[in-house]
Amino acid sequence: MIYAILSFVLYPFIWSASRLVSRRKGFSVLVFQTAKIGDMVCATTVFREIKREFPDCRLGVVATATTAPLIRNNPRVDEIIVLKETWGFFGKLRAAYMIAGKRYSAALILSPSAANILIALWALIPKRIAVYPDFIGRTLKELLNLNTNVEYHLSGQTSAQTCLKALRHIGVANFIETRELFESSLARDKYALFLKGETRPRVGIVLSTGNAMKDWGRENFLALARRIIDETGAVICLFGMEKERSAAIELINTINGRARVENLCGALTLEELPSVIRKLSLVIGVDTGLVYMADALGVPVIDIAGPCDMRDQRPIGHESRIVQRNDLECIPCSHTFKTPYECRFFDARCVTGISVDDVMKRALNTVTVNRDRERTR
Repeated sequence: MIYAILSFVLYPFIWSASRLVSRRKGFSVLVFQTAKIGDMVCATTVFREIKREFPDCRLGVVATATTAPLIRNNPRVDEIIVLKETWGFFGKLRAAYMIAGKRYSAALILSPSAANILIALWALIPKRIAVYPDFIGRTLKELLNLNTNVEYHLSGQTSAQTCLKALRHIGVANFIETRELFESSLARDKYALFLKGETRPRVGIVLSTGNAMKDWGRENFLALARRIIDETGAVICLFGMEKERSAAIELINTINGRARVENLCGALTLEELPSVIRKLSLVIGVDTGLVYMADALGVPVIDIAGPCDMRDQRPIGHESRIVQRNDLECIPCSHTFKTPYECRFFDARCVTGISVDDVMKRALNTVTVNRDRERTR
């Protein structure tokens, strides 16, 4: 990587320039979080703690086009920067030039990639703190030395805790790991009548996953939906992308209580989802972004964890439930900073081997508890 070598050679000049360039008055932080939906949800705790300690701080977030809608209504975030093109030398240089004009005091790199490290450096941000992954390649390991501070991700603590500990490098000593999502006023008004007056339990089932290796399987979701309809009398909302819509229609057509099933696959934007998810009694899905969104909104979740390392990242709500096999030595193989997309045994037994009974047992417990609470109000 020629531009990485060039950065090391020119580092003394870049360092000097970053301290000579005039900065805006006041303290400002630019957070780089360019990972997936669940990671962005977990990062909201960092945004809150920065603003709690520094209420007048200008807080910017570098996000992807996919995750930016999640924080568009977050009152902690003053600016969202979506980098459309960062590949190659000139792509990174253009991004750095654009960010340099915003004159941030510090960069907090929660997604430690070559692009994010180099862009923060070339943007002449004087203080750059990066999370140091537990799984790391040689090139990234060298590039991390270009930061002014690093925070090591240690086994046994969540990646969110590591990100929060990184805040000590900008003067945040105490923190609370609580995630948060905010509704848009337009979405709240649009879905104000959705499920209004519904007294039956409202169960969301997430059919999609960003990683095929985590897929629980259509037949399992079908069997689960049937049992929820038959045994709880609940209303079911199916969530997923547009590509899951046909599968959802097929599922609905095989259920006796199809009138109690809402097919929302492909029907909602990411910005609209909180307004609907908030109305649910329970959300069930594999370890994916919508499960973390529900958890942040205070909705009980059942996370079908499959290959995921739950020590790295997991739902933290009081009523969150994790379903995972404990009889396989290969679990976990999927980590926050090391995510495989193919099972080495070619059968994803860690997730396909989780039975509908295992999930249903937890669903019945949660739905019953919620129903009892509603009756006592």
